This record gives sequence, structure tokens and C-alpha cells, in this order.
Amino acid sequence: MNTGTRNKSCPMVVIALLLGVMMPAAYANDIVAQTIGEAYDLKSDEPLYSETHCLSGDALAREVIYRNVEGQLIAHKILSYNTGPTTPSFVQHNFYSQESIEVELKQDEVTMTVKDENSSGPGKVISTRPSANLPVVIDAGFDAFVTGNWDSLLAGENKSFQFPFAARESLVKLRIKPTSCTYDTESDQCFRLEMNNWFLRMLVAPIELGYDAKLKRLTRYRGLSNIGDGKGEGLVVDIRYNYQDVPAKACSVNDMKLTGKAVERKVSAFDSRQLAL
Repeated sequence: MNTGTRNKSCPMVVIALLLGVMMPAAYANDIVAQTIGEAYDLKSDEPLYSETHCLSGDALAREVIYRNVEGQLIAHKILSYNTGPTTPSFVQHNFYSQESIEVELKQDEVTMTVKDENSSGPGKVISTRPSANLPVVIDAGFDAFVTGNWDSLLAGENKSFQFPFAARESLVKLRIKPTSCTYDTESDQCFRLEMNNWFLRMLVAPIELGYDAKLKRLTRYRGLSNIGDGKGEGLVVDIRYNYQDVPAKACSVNDMKLTGKAVERKVSAFDSRQLAL
């Protein structure tokens, strides 16, 4: 896979994890609501990877499948919305790094677990109690946070929240505000996502989010990605989303070929269903 533009030091690399893209209500049991995100290098516009988002029939579980340009599985994530639309629990397996990340909000405490999938140990577990002054937003719950605050954001208000960042073993304070789009569009409303701390904002590049202004759904993500290249380095991407309905079997990963650096096992959609689905 083309490595594109890299950056290893920026903590905003994790923000792409939360862009699970909220889907319309699910349809029949054999149909899933699906989003396809195509990631391109932000500078060269070369294709880097794709992400497929699949929603369960009851809209309480989401599966995200990441493929490289050769169609190999490079990452896989399952989320549960039983804890609320803005605070889903999730487990993500990253096959380039052979690492798994799990985040859960339970009894007013956020637990983050990072595990080397080559190790038989339990991994590193971090638990922290969020500040009562700011809401907690986890992973794909970010989209519900944006749409839930849509009117006040468009009125010019900045909205802040706490986001679990497992790699830094902490909750990161972020803020979002409306902004003009830097890409050509006649239909999108854009937002700027950045660190809440003024000093960190000087060090960390912001992320641009584009939403269809009428449908209030994500169309564009421009910034650092959570998906790294074969060397584990972050990519600076432009992700373009489109929405469609497909048969549920199109979201299966059971027969997919794993990337060459992945663990030698097939990933089932039930691997992480310990998330109380």
C-alpha cells in the first residue's frame, strides 16, 4: 500500500476512529445500511484504503471493515450502542500492527485496553473517570454529537467534549466549530475539529469534517487517519463517503484475505460480541 503522507507524533491521529458515520434506520433483517469511505492521500490524491460501515438490523451494532488497495483486510472494528448513541463501546483489531484496542464506558468510568495480539497476556488496561464538566464522546458517537448539536454549532457556538485516547492513556479534550470548506462543494457544511487547549492547537493540525447540509450526514474527512501503513505510521487522508443499502453478506469478513503482516486467523463478525450485543 502506498504510504502517502506520514505523521507519527500527532495525537489527533486517533480522531478518525470516531467517524463511524451514523446510518439511516436499518431495514429488513437481511439488509444493512452501509457506508463506503474511500481514503486518498491528502496531497497526491493516490488511493490508500477503503472502509466499509455496516449497521445491524436493530441499529445497536456496527461493523467496520478496512481494506488496503489490494483488497486485503487491514483492520476490523465492532461497536455496540447499548451504552448510548454518543458513547458506543468498541473493539478494533489492527492487523498491520497486530494490536487490538478496546474502549468502554461503564458506571461513569472509561476503560481503555491496548493489547498485542501476539501475546497471551491481558494487555494494558487504563481506567479513568471523566470530568463532569464536559460530555464524553466515544468513537462513532461523534456523529450523533454533531447532529445533536447541529443548530447551536451553525449558530456559531463551539462545542467541547472528552475523547478516550488509548495510546496516550488519557481522555483528550477536543472542540468543534463551524468553518468554511477548503474543498470545492455546493452542498456541504464544514466543521473544524481541534484540540481544546490553546497551546496544543499550535502544535497539532486540525481536522476538517464535511457534512451534507440538508441530510446532516458525513461526506468528507480531511486529516490524520487512525489507519497506519505497513510501518505503523499514520496517514494524512481525504476520505470521501457514499451511502447505499446492500445484502448483509456483503459485510462479511469470514472469507477475506488478511494482509501479509496480520495474524494467521480469520476474523469473524462475532469475535468481539462480548460488547453486550
